[in-house]
Amino acid sequence: MYKGRRRSHRFTILGDGAFEYDCILNKEPDNNVVSLRMEGAEYFDFFRQPDFISDPFLKGSFAVYKNETLIGEGTGKLCHIHRPLIIDARGRRVWGDLAVVGNELRITIPELWLAEAKYPVVVDPTIGTTAVGSQYLYSPKEPVMFEVQIPVNRFLVSETINGNCTAYFYANADDIDAGGRPVLYSDNSNVPQARRSIDEGFVNLRVVSGKPAGWRSATFKSNGSIASGSYIWFGCFTEYFWFPRFDYGAKCYFDDWGASSGIPQTYPVWSVNFFQDFKLSMYFDYTSAQNYIRTITQGVTLTDSRKLTANYKRNAIEQVKANTMTVRLQTFFRAIIETVKGADGVSFPVLFHRSVHETATVTDTARKAGSFFRWLVDNAKTESEAKIGRTYIIALTDTAKATGLAARGLIMLVRIVSGLFVRDYLLRRFLIAREELVLKSKITREITLESNIN
Repeated sequence: MYKGRRRSHRFTILGDGAFEYDCILNKEPDNNVVSLRMEGAEYFDFFRQPDFISDPFLKGSFAVYKNETLIGEGTGKLCHIHRPLIIDARGRRVWGDLAVVGNELRITIPELWLAEAKYPVVVDPTIGTTAVGSQYLYSPKEPVMFEVQIPVNRFLVSETINGNCTAYFYANADDIDAGGRPVLYSDNSNVPQARRSIDEGFVNLRVVSGKPAGWRSATFKSNGSIASGSYIWFGCFTEYFWFPRFDYGAKCYFDDWGASSGIPQTYPVWSVNFFQDFKLSMYFDYTSAQNYIRTITQGVTLTDSRKLTANYKRNAIEQVKANTMTVRLQTFFRAIIETVKGADGVSFPVLFHRSVHETATVTDTARKAGSFFRWLVDNAKTESEAKIGRTYIIALTDTAKATGLAARGLIMLVRIVSGLFVRDYLLRRFLIAREELVLKSKITREITLESNIN
């Protein structure tokens, strides 16, 4: 749970390998569209599922696949973003609409519903992480099935194929003759062409007691070497394949193999413009027989015993600021003007004179010592128009504090770190003086003057 002022976010891991993401609107939003940024969206294709799908959970949902599905990466499906259900604080529910614009997932909430909503409002699209397709119907009542056909999708070869392969198909429904054989065909201008597989094993696609819906496998071999970086069409030479799982969003040829006694050497394309928009739940893996050459940079070979060396040059600029030098007398003058007013508007002139003598010894690593003297004169003046002769008793308390040892002895140590930096803390001394002046008059008026000298 991530809480914010206007909206919060909550992630819930579900038991079926999916998770639910809730965007919680704590207050009325600026508009009825909630935008969520998706990092890395440019590496994936977002296939919107049609509106004719009867299941409202999948209607207008998005199947997310890699831009290029590589051999060895399964179906290439990352996840499925289901249609969001929106619920307000009173339990009112409504379906939202999904859209992907650039790297943003946008959820549109019906305006009339939102105008009457009580907050907080929860927007909860569910993200399924299964690699299996979400569909198996052409329309709400017509299932997809392949009978003596060769449905194929196009894949990108990530590494050279030369040898044994294992194919996987998702069996979703039963038929007594459900089964087929994995096949490969070369690519020619985004159309399957020449057969590139041999020794295709039979895959049983039946769904019966003890064999529930799930993945089925069979082996085959590549007919020669198939170069890395090329495209290949992979699919199933079917006898019957009932209700296969798929997502809308990718080109799928599925032409008949007719009465042929075996797998055709050239894919039987009836028309290059006759295909369906199916991304079938099928894929294959293989073990690469490719040799690798590793090159190490910086001029070091695997048999080289040299050790890399490096020279470093560092430029250091030292600035030591101090207002004192060895065997040097410095004089400081400080003028302080204090005005004290009583309730009767009578002020009194007072002159203060103070001399402060300090002796400090600085010892550094160079064995140098110096004496420093400071004379501080503080003048505090007040003016008065009183012409009455009076006797004043003045009590002056002067307390001076400075960082260092007692009796104003100050020992400063200067340390040079790594021979590069010198820090002089001599100036970082603070003289705190507190003066209290008590004036007593015959008219029993008491005036207290206080000043802090920093």
